Amino acid sequence: MHLCSQPLPIAYDKKFGRTIQRRRLLLWVKGCQVKFCVIIPAKDEKLGIGKTVRSVLAAGANQADVYVMDDGSSDGTGAIAGSYGVNVLRNDKNIGKARSILRATQNWSLTENYDIVCLMDADTEVNENYFHVCVAEFSNPEVAAVCGRALSVPHNWLTAYRSLAYWISHAIYKGGQSNMGVVTVVPGCAASFRADVFAQLEWNSDTIVEDMDCTIQVHRKKLGKIIYQPGALVFTQDPSNLRGYVKQMYRWDVGAWQVGKKYGMLSGLNRIDLEYKLLMGEGVLFATIILLTPLWLIITPIWAGRIVMSEFAFQVLLASICAMCDRRVDVLTSCLVFPLVRFIDCIVFVAAFWGVIIRQQRIHTWFAVSRY
Repeated sequence: MHLCSQPLPIAYDKKFGRTIQRRRLLLWVKGCQVKFCVIIPAKDEKLGIGKTVRSVLAAGANQADVYVMDDGSSDGTGAIAGSYGVNVLRNDKNIGKARSILRATQNWSLTENYDIVCLMDADTEVNENYFHVCVAEFSNPEVAAVCGRALSVPHNWLTAYRSLAYWISHAIYKGGQSNMGVVTVVPGCAASFRADVFAQLEWNSDTIVEDMDCTIQVHRKKLGKIIYQPGALVFTQDPSNLRGYVKQMYRWDVGAWQVGKKYGMLSGLNRIDLEYKLLMGEGVLFATIILLTPLWLIITPIWAGRIVMSEFAFQVLLASICAMCDRRVDVLTSCLVFPLVRFIDCIVFVAAFWGVIIRQQRIHTWFAVSRY
């Protein structure tokens, strides 16, 4: 396999009054060029779609290979994306992210015309080497999908907390999951699939986390390996207030329980099922312990107090390491409020478990987060 970057003409960005250098990334395997495309589903993303498209082009994607799916936006999202010379298709009415991705795939015959399909959220930016390192993983024919590493764009104490959560997820879990072949989620903001694998995915609306749903489909259908590539960086905008944060976390938690229920992962014995049970069981156990902390403090104040202080010290240690590794001083300076957010996380996680598993509720509401 051979990778190279072919310079493109310098373009002038009128909005920001600056020039940007674009590169066309060429991938060759056994003398044949491998083509990749980028799908960006978007609804009311005028505040972020421009920088998303610019970063994708700057990372080496060709304008003709970028496809923006405008899902019934009312703020001119499609027009903004179209001004960068990429392909834009509009839904007159909002049909949802999963169905929008399916429509884009079918309308442009993407799985027939490309070897690799990359998904990107409309509120994200990729680093300049994103496609270079991500697409290179597909030189191994056994690789079905590649997931990158998400990083939270700094804004306030809440995004600092999310930055720590991302760091823990990737530094502790994702690498090990990749080595063991049990990656549970290929995040929609940083997902790439072999085209023949992508063509076999079902974009249903019976769960509200299409990225995890598709990830488990790859495992269930035995379509190949899922690889984590930490060098494929995606900078994403996270909620700036507690209301938006709780809505987003509730959607993720509800969706995770829905996927487990849909694919029988709570009773299955495959490696991915065991990993799912380990993660969700750990979540339920620790959420219960943390939510009962006030009771422990009343019953055994000395021992409970020591445990709480030890837990707090451990959180400060993790925040310090994250601050150094990701160069995020705000993670360390904001860490005193993290226990409160973690307590909220536990409430949301248990609420999702209660609604989906215990009460057997069918929750299909999409909780959109306001951009800023």
